[in-house]
This record gives sequence, structure tokens and C-alpha cells, in this order.
Amino acid sequence: MRIVHVIPALTKGGAERVVVDLANAAVEDGHEVSIVAAIPAPPELVAQDLRPEVDIRYVGSGSIRAAYLRLPLWLVRNRKWLFGQDVIHCHLTFGSVFAAAAQRLRRLLRRRPAIVETYHAVGMAIPNSERARHAMLLKGRDAIAFMAEDSFWRRYAMGNKSTIFRTIPNGIAEPRPASKEKSRRYRTHCAAIPENALAVVGTVGRLVPARRPDLLLEAFANVAEAIGPDVHLLMAGEGGERGALEETARRKGIARQVHMPGLVLDPAEPIGAMDLYLTINVGPITGIAGLEAAFLGVPVIGLQILDDYESKADDWIWSSRNPGEVALTAVDLLNDRAALHDLAERQQAIARQRFSIDAMSRAYDELYSVALARRA
Repeated sequence: MRIVHVIPALTKGGAERVVVDLANAAVEDGHEVSIVAAIPAPPELVAQDLRPEVDIRYVGSGSIRAAYLRLPLWLVRNRKWLFGQDVIHCHLTFGSVFAAAAQRLRRLLRRRPAIVETYHAVGMAIPNSERARHAMLLKGRDAIAFMAEDSFWRRYAMGNKSTIFRTIPNGIAEPRPASKEKSRRYRTHCAAIPENALAVVGTVGRLVPARRPDLLLEAFANVAEAIGPDVHLLMAGEGGERGALEETARRKGIARQVHMPGLVLDPAEPIGAMDLYLTINVGPITGIAGLEAAFLGVPVIGLQILDDYESKADDWIWSSRNPGEVALTAVDLLNDRAALHDLAERQQAIARQRFSIDAMSRAYDELYSVALARRA
């Protein structure tokens, strides 16, 4: 099978990690895989993790905005190659615009490729107007994959019977743990956390409103109130909310306990410095960094983003919409190291069983086959 993934850029992020892992797995299974990115990105971010057999092509070389303007001409010039593929798999907003344009050109050329999209923003805190715009862009896909379910997209699927819909949770290739020395150095030098800190609660991700880092900080503020000044929060990642988060930490009197060292190249280093990982869940599903923490043996609890979801006893990552309730659970675990250890072992076993790259890759292979059969 000839598969091309489309994405804005191979930078750090959950969608980018999914693309890299899917591309590598497909190559290992004997498929021919390419990636079309809007613009280049420094290879040390994620491109260096790609197998050499993966072909990378770029729409532009400057800004994302310029790549959007170049896209129609790029599609026409590359139509023979692009429409010789079996599957065009699109990701994020640039991928969605690419898919919509490719659908129009496909109608003229009467070519085969199935156009598939993974919608990565399920459950995120985005404006309704933006969600509606996303829904409009998704029209006409042969198949759409959601990482989780929410009420808006359930209604959307019910109203678009001609499209194949699947819920495919994220899976990842098992990350390689950082050495104890690297994590210790990250903790003390990069994050400036005191060596005698009682405990480190942490998270890894972009500091943007859609990821709700404010909720994670609110939960930690309650943890700090219960445990005291020797517990610290490590928020690894960069984004536009950093200033607002720092101001909130100062206002709450916990600025010295909150550490934001910036962009992360190897998530295993900060995760290895944590005693407990805080994640954002969409229903029972967590993000890529939460999966990495579980694979690396760090216990995980979550803040729930869906208003209509109640945590179940069999949820592998417990979550709550109430930051105060999350804080109480965190305090109980940090005060009971045996329970913390047992939780980490249980979640690590479940992550390996249910959320491997093999499980995700098999699910997408099945989706591609169904979409191609429908197209034929």
C-alpha cells in the first residue's frame, strides 16, 4: 500500500508523534510511506526518529501562511505522484485544508486515493465557532478517525452516514527511559527543582489554552496547600500561556514551587524526574505524553475535559472534572508510596497491552482497507 501523511510540520506534539510512529510501523510492514509537510522543521524535533525509507516532501519553505497560498499550485504540479497513492492521511488544520483541496482535484481526475483524516482536537477547549469550522472542513472524507468520543462529534457522525467513522485511541512506540543521571540533571539544572524536594508532580505538553494547563496548575495549588512548600510542579513545554501561568502561580503564592523549563526534546528526561504525572483526559483517553509517562512507569491521574463523562471503576487512568478532587487523589497517592508504586505497575502493563503502536497501526490499516473498498 502507498500511504502519504499530510501535516503542518514535523515539530514536537502529539499529532506529530502519531504520524512518525504510524509511518515507521507502515514501513516495517512493507508499505511505501511518504510525508507531506507544509514547511520544514529542525530535524532534531521529531524527523530524526523517522526511518530512512520515509520520503519527506514540503509544500513551502517559509511560513505556514505562505504554504497555504502555495498549496493549489503544489497540488497541480504534484498531482501525478499524489493521486498515484492509495491513501492520503491528513492531520491538523493544514492537513484538513489539504484534504479538502485534494478532494476537489480528485473529482476532476477521477483517481483512486482514499482520503482519510485523523481529528486530533476531540474534547479540547476550543471555541464552538472553530469546532464548526473544523466540521465544515471535514466534509466529504472517505473516513475519519477520532482519538476519543464526545457528544459534538457523535452527532456529527450520525448526520454524515456516507463517511466511515472510527474511534482509534492513540498508541505509541514504547519510549526509551532516560538514565537516572539525565533525569536528575534535568530536575536540578534545567528545572531548578531543589534536590531535597519531597515530591515532584509534573506534566509535559504545549502551554496553550486548548490543553488547559490552567486546570493542572489549579489542581497543583491544592496539592501544595495540603502538603506544603516541599512539593513542586514541573510543567515541561512551551506556549503562549506561560506568562499567564506564571502570574497565577505568583498570585497563589506558589511561584517558587512551579517550574517551567521550556521546550522538551526528550520527554523521558522530565518524566523520569516526576513522582506523579498529571494529564488531561478526554473520557477514558489520555494524550501522548500521558501514555509516555505510563509506559515509563510513572503513575498517572487526570483532569477530565468532558462535562458529560463520569469516571468509571475500570478506567485505567482515573480522572475528575474537579481540580480539587484531583488534588485530593494526588495527595493520597503521594502520602502512600506503596499505592503510588502499585498504580504505576498496573498502568504500565495496560499501556503495553492496549496502547502500543502495533495496536494503533492495525486499527489504521483496517480503516485504510475499508475506505479503499468503499472507494472502489
